[in-house]
Amino acid sequence: MDPGLKRVLKNIAIFAVILAVLITLVMVGLNKYTHHNEEIVVPDVQSLTTDQAAVFLEKKGLRYKVVDSLYVRSQVIGAILEQKPAPGAKVKTNRIIFLTINARSSETVALPDVKDFSQRQAVATLEAMEIRVASINYVPSEFRDLVLDVRYNGRAISAGYKLAKGSYVSLTVGQGGAASEITVPDMKGMSLSEAIDAAHSRSLNLGDIHYDKTPANAEEAKKYRIYKQEPLAGSPSMMGKKIDLWMTTDNALIEADEGTETEEAGEYIQ
Repeated sequence: MDPGLKRVLKNIAIFAVILAVLITLVMVGLNKYTHHNEEIVVPDVQSLTTDQAAVFLEKKGLRYKVVDSLYVRSQVIGAILEQKPAPGAKVKTNRIIFLTINARSSETVALPDVKDFSQRQAVATLEAMEIRVASINYVPSEFRDLVLDVRYNGRAISAGYKLAKGSYVSLTVGQGGAASEITVPDMKGMSLSEAIDAAHSRSLNLGDIHYDKTPANAEEAKKYRIYKQEPLAGSPSMMGKKIDLWMTTDNALIEADEGTETEEAGEYIQ
């Protein structure tokens, strides 16, 4: 074979080997960089705080970013409400998990002007704005059943005052001179929200609330029903007086006759 041709063929062979090695190295590098065929199962970090979730995500080789916030009263402030990708999804390492967390406060609303409204109209207007009426205080006045004042945390507030949705206010309402005698409604079996409406419809307020077992959270509290009240249903009372309630999830207590109920000390919730 001609020495020149032999040299060319040798160089070609060497070049081919070098090219093959380079291609192999590039493919290995790309696979390592892109983590080809490597998948990570996204952990469930919902209900955790971002600090707690970071531990789980970093151990998995994942990153996170808070992209939104909502306000859910029953959840812990700062808790993760939603994550994307969802728990159980398979992703590659270094993937960003997008989080929605529970905000520190709810959306605010301006207090509507309910002065000189009737009690019923004022309560309906405030409830429509997601402002709850915790109590109604009755005072002598020539204007019976008209709202004279709105109070928040013990002080009077005016129309336009900014309140977080779900805030509780109290109303000062005229009772028209002499106090009127009314009959206490039967609240047995009612939820707390139903009892509030029933009390206000009779110009009464709720007093102490006793649970036979303290609810774990606001959602759990919604399952409780009234099994005892003081004063008793049908008793005479005066406008603005308070009704103390005892609450349970035990149907046997709820269905028992008033005279056969066992005395429950309960736990007081302010």
